[in-house]
Amino acid sequence: MRVLFVSCDPLDGAVTRYRCTHLAEALRSAGHTADVATIYDPVIRLEHDIVVLHRICANQEGQALADAVRKSGATLVYGADDLVWEVPSGHLPRMLVPRSVPSSPVARSSREEGLAELHLAMIRQADGVLVNTVFSSCLVSDLGKDNSIVRNFLSQEQWRLSKQARESKSTHEGVRLGYLSGTPTHDDDLAAIASDLENVLNRYPQVELWIVGPVSVPENLKSFGSRILRKSFVSWRELPQLICEVDICLTPLAETRFNRAKSELKFLEAGAVGVPTVASFWGGFESIGGFGCKLVSRAIRWETMLVELIDDESIRHMQGQKALEGVRELCGVAMDFAVYFFEDRFDGRRAKLTQSVTFSNPRGFTKGLVKQALRRLKP
Repeated sequence: MRVLFVSCDPLDGAVTRYRCTHLAEALRSAGHTADVATIYDPVIRLEHDIVVLHRICANQEGQALADAVRKSGATLVYGADDLVWEVPSGHLPRMLVPRSVPSSPVARSSREEGLAELHLAMIRQADGVLVNTVFSSCLVSDLGKDNSIVRNFLSQEQWRLSKQARESKSTHEGVRLGYLSGTPTHDDDLAAIASDLENVLNRYPQVELWIVGPVSVPENLKSFGSRILRKSFVSWRELPQLICEVDICLTPLAETRFNRAKSELKFLEAGAVGVPTVASFWGGFESIGGFGCKLVSRAIRWETMLVELIDDESIRHMQGQKALEGVRELCGVAMDFAVYFFEDRFDGRRAKLTQSVTFSNPRGFTKGLVKQALRRLKP
């Protein structure tokens, strides 16, 4: 079986790594051929039985690529790891999304720009859809599309780096809470637990809050001065060592529909280095309660959960080891199911490659150069 993943993001981006590169690694370990490209490549060689277009919408270059996939005779799969399409409210399963749950500004912005409708257009023409959370699967099913859930998992290199970080972990005074964010879209998430964090910081003078990445410090926490430490965004190869420097990882999620489609990725990264995570009972975290992640529902305050871990170092250690074991199990199952998804759902059951097609993409390549230049200009 030959599978090609084409991502909406550069090869070094987190989206590409988790939803394309890691899946390709799992397929290769099972004896299949798997390659990764991006929509910004000037030329994409289509010589595969299955082509996964990850978060590629039906704009000019995306639709041209989809047409080229059809010409080759390959099976077309659409992949998504976020709610990048905005399903009309009349299509929403009410049991899953009460009317009181607001849409995210990110989702509304995508729809206003017309991207959401273009993602829906790609979903509708795909032979199947690959998602990573139960909620996303329900929304895609509500559109009448065949889909499967393959959860995120860590790569072999991530496991190696995490092991190195665990073995070189040093001790420090006090307790460090860590909120690690890779994008500047999580201000509302951190703000959702700001009052509980304020109570914890007032109660425990030895506690620090580390905020990593481009996230704003909530107003009520600014008075704690040097006990709020800002850390710059780091590469994924440096991330395990940074996580090891904190004692408890925080993963709050504001209760929006967009966040309901979020995965448990931060728990995987923290658990791999043996650091316990406290997370909202929302999105992908709703499914991992038995795997070592401490979950906070509306009936439990964040302060209560944090106090238990802060008060007793042995409980933190035990919870970290439980998280490590849980992440190993979750990643093993996810890797196996990634291979199963392609072998069982598509290999031998759908159309296969009938001819090799070379897709020339000068417009997409130019857009990629512009995007890279804009990223470098960002502070």
